[in-house]
Amino acid sequence: MNVHKVIEPKAAYSSFFFLLAISLLTNANSVHARSIGYDENTEIVVRGTIKQCAARPYMKLQCFTLQTRTRILKVIVAPRWFVRRIELKLNDGLDVEVVGSKFFGRDGCLCLLARSIRFLSSGRNVVLRDRSCKPVWQNSCLRESSCLRIFYQSP
Repeated sequence: MNVHKVIEPKAAYSSFFFLLAISLLTNANSVHARSIGYDENTEIVVRGTIKQCAARPYMKLQCFTLQTRTRILKVIVAPRWFVRRIELKLNDGLDVEVVGSKFFGRDGCLCLLARSIRFLSSGRNVVLRDRSCKPVWQNSCLRESSCLRIFYQSP
């Protein structure tokens, strides 16, 4: 007696979609971590106080914790070498206004990819992304190994 098991098409489709969903979910963190990009559609302006400059950078980018009246955000600024180059001091207790693109980090916390940071006490405005949202540190004259870096002045 030869018995063949017949798989219902409905069951085959559901197992295919289940495997596809598992595959997408397991790869989501690695894809997310490599694909942070500035999205003007999610741009917001927030004011708050710097509470903690991160000892461990996020993906080699300098970041800090921003306390607003209603929430806490992780603000991602720029590569650490660039922050040092423009002498950007992100000290605890400073009141700032950040324009940035919001997204949820791998850990589920609300993050803000900074476009500009304005220090409310001094009025200094540091622009981190140009009009097309491209990071200013990618400009050829601002690269880490460039000898022209001494000519850069933040606005």
